[in-house]
Amino acid sequence: MASNEEVTIRYWVDDKQKRVVMAEAGGDFVDILFSFLTLPLGIIIRLEFEGKFRQNQPHQPVDIGCIKNLYKSVKDLKSDVFWNDICQKMLLFPRNPLEASCQRLKLKVDDTPPTKYFMCHSCSRGSDLLLSTFEGAMCDCGESMKNVELLVESKEESGGDKGVFVERDAMFLIYDDLTVLRSSPSNSVSPPLQFGHKDFSRMTEVSVNVGLDKMPGHFPYSNTLIMIFSILKQALTSKYPLSDAFLPDRESKLSYSFSPDNGPSHSEGSVEIKVMVNKSKNEIQFIEADEDFVDYLVSFLTTPLGSILNLMNGKLSLGSIDKLYKSVKNIDPSWFIGSSNKSLLNPRVAPQFGCKSNPLNSLQEEDTPKYWYGTVVTKDNKECKMISKREDKVQGPTEMKLFDPRCSVGARESGVGFMKRPCLFVVTDDLKVIPMATNSSIEYLQELKNVRPSDLEEHFVEIRKSHEALNLLRASLTSDKAVFTKSLSYLLNKWRCQRCIPFCGALLRRKEMRDKKKKEKEGKKVREVRSNRMEKKEKEKKKVKKQRNKKKMEKKGDENKQMLTTTPEEAKEEIKV
Repeated sequence: MASNEEVTIRYWVDDKQKRVVMAEAGGDFVDILFSFLTLPLGIIIRLEFEGKFRQNQPHQPVDIGCIKNLYKSVKDLKSDVFWNDICQKMLLFPRNPLEASCQRLKLKVDDTPPTKYFMCHSCSRGSDLLLSTFEGAMCDCGESMKNVELLVESKEESGGDKGVFVERDAMFLIYDDLTVLRSSPSNSVSPPLQFGHKDFSRMTEVSVNVGLDKMPGHFPYSNTLIMIFSILKQALTSKYPLSDAFLPDRESKLSYSFSPDNGPSHSEGSVEIKVMVNKSKNEIQFIEADEDFVDYLVSFLTTPLGSILNLMNGKLSLGSIDKLYKSVKNIDPSWFIGSSNKSLLNPRVAPQFGCKSNPLNSLQEEDTPKYWYGTVVTKDNKECKMISKREDKVQGPTEMKLFDPRCSVGARESGVGFMKRPCLFVVTDDLKVIPMATNSSIEYLQELKNVRPSDLEEHFVEIRKSHEALNLLRASLTSDKAVFTKSLSYLLNKWRCQRCIPFCGALLRRKEMRDKKKKEKEGKKVREVRSNRMEKKEKEKKKVKKQRNKKKMEKKGDENKQMLTTTPEEAKEEIKV
């Protein structure tokens, strides 16, 4: 941004609540805000590593989940783990997919140098030409490639005066949560009321006309760029980014949370990993994976925020960046320049910066443009050799083959990935990547504190469903630890139940034995009672029978005795009778 250019911002502060109610700005400032969606994660983390977010800001750093650990791992890895040095630089300095548009912003957050083009001048007269967009590339003839000029052939690439993403002359309202609306009286009333600002008379207006190298004395930043860094930082960490950026004395509260996606599953594409589970804690200690899975992980660094939000249907609990994304979606397309709203909603990944083994098939690279090499006549009628994206703009055009660094140096085949093949990696639950080719596995296990080998359990997992891969990306952004534990929590619960089954079976068998013994004991007791009852009945029967027999015998004895005492005359009388 030139020193004579300015970005005008007006904002209103609720003095009682100590909150920014809303801000009003032109298209230039809104272009800067919308450009946040085009930034790959690697650029944001690099700016944090370089201390850009910490200038004049004593508050918390920008820790986007565990992505910072992933970036640091890539930075600390030895170059021989990658196909070449270029692959490592691609991850540490990812390219903005809307680079041509963002170069025209009045103020750029991304300080990555513009793309340069390189070719082998030794082979320039041939018909099989190799072009590279990466410095340090080697031609397959063995020569190093040198810089060559790209012909700028359109107003879009050279820059226009209408704006970058939205109409420059249009006015917009930006609310405290980064919701952006067209400036109108109705939009100035309803949203503030929703935020609880009912008394407009207690709002203080602050108007700032700022350039790159100057800021008003009362403003909390030494220059405009630091202010924009602060807004970006708060957009990723706070629910009220404008208040936390413009009123730095406020106590900022972090706002991010992980909510797993339980959407429909898709079986296209899969990556296999080995998961080591800490049984006693029911968490994932680490995973073992090959280069394909690590390629997928490190490709998070080359993915823009807009593409991530597109994958998640705009639902990401990471500060207020989702509100900015929804604003692009909801603003009338007629206020955007061309189809820039569609580009912001899904910037995709810059050509050659994507992951070939990505389970998220919808996360694709931008189409690789074709390049032509030929003669161009300059304004002073001089001929020179240049490259162009249009065949009709150069004389004697020769189509060029694009060098892809994601393979062996100088190769013309399609790239396969960032990591050299074959290779085995350990990835911790907080996304620290450790190559086993250059590290001792025994030493690594010894470094694990309070973890017994008997407490580790091995499982193989195929990341084949798109929502599984999406949950891993979501957890990486919103969790400062336990990325795999959270994203694969349903598997942990399943494995815990499976571990409980043998134990439950043993308990069940023990219970069955106890129940059986109890039954036998009760049966024996019942049988004893029955036996005693039978014996008692038998005794009673015998006693009754004995008594009956006794009575019978007594009766019979009486009869015999009577017969003996009767006289013959009495007997005859009885017979007569």
